[in-house]
Amino acid sequence: MENEVRKIVIKCPREELEVMNTLPFIVTLSEEFPKAEMTLICEEGTSALLCFLPFKVKIYERPKHKQSLMETHHYIANLTDLYNIDLFFDLENSLNSAFMGFNLRAKERVGYIVSWNKFFLTKKFPIPLGASEERKSMKLLESYLGKDFKDIKISKYKEAGTQIDNIEKLFKEPEPPKFILIMVDNFKNVSENVDLWKNFFDHFQKQKFIIWSQQDENAISDLFASIDLGHNELFMQRGCQVKEMLYLFSKVKGVITNNLIAETLCLYLGIDALTLLTEKDSWPHYEYFKFRPQRILIKEDQSIEHYVYEEIRPLKDFNQIIDQIHFNFKL
Repeated sequence: MENEVRKIVIKCPREELEVMNTLPFIVTLSEEFPKAEMTLICEEGTSALLCFLPFKVKIYERPKHKQSLMETHHYIANLTDLYNIDLFFDLENSLNSAFMGFNLRAKERVGYIVSWNKFFLTKKFPIPLGASEERKSMKLLESYLGKDFKDIKISKYKEAGTQIDNIEKLFKEPEPPKFILIMVDNFKNVSENVDLWKNFFDHFQKQKFIIWSQQDENAISDLFASIDLGHNELFMQRGCQVKEMLYLFSKVKGVITNNLIAETLCLYLGIDALTLLTEKDSWPHYEYFKFRPQRILIKEDQSIEHYVYEEIRPLKDFNQIIDQIHFNFKL
């Protein structure tokens, strides 16, 4: 089958976290068809972290105003370099996304049956009820290829990255400081939990932090600038250039994040990370990832739980969170 497949198109799920959770599918598919040219079609604003894939892919983002069937037809028609498609995988599982594969005239169009979309699919399977996005996508690949991928555990080999000139001086010898990288999601979530971050910084002395925000960089920068850091230092890293981020990952002692997308990236890259969360909602399982997450859940009643592997360990107070950070990152 590998010799017959030269071009593959994947319609990714609509939400960014769901896109990241299909990494095992994308990586495994690339290994099954190593010579095939792979293209990913994503929704606008959901593909940024796919640039960390270890192989070359083309990525297109469909604009938010191109959502109807007619607009989808026009959008696909304008992707003039997508032709002679051998294989189309629909990971969105909708009538609209299956219609994309039909418009691309893909020889085989593979997906789960969800009502009327079955008329646009050539290989269709019953959707596994209650399965996570990660598991659904892998089961689809298993069904199509007739293989068992239950033992697949993905991770990306670490790369050196490219030096970031404006912060390189921070990592100078003879005694490079022990930096912590903080990866946050957006201004809304950070501002709603600003007291948590104030408490976090209050528990450190002479610690250096680098802040990276997936969204709202300027607002995030202003917010953290307004927080009393005590005797700690904070530096802002802007943008998501792959080589620069890989360089940062290689230099810092670990990552603190409130962002499940950043958590997924760190697990894939094998970066020591601890995720601080205030609610337990739709946590990814990472069934096909080599590394497992560590999470701290701070509940509304201020009780704290540490989730590590399959265990839930109660923590007495914020001091024990800091102790865990020191232990994990060897500070």
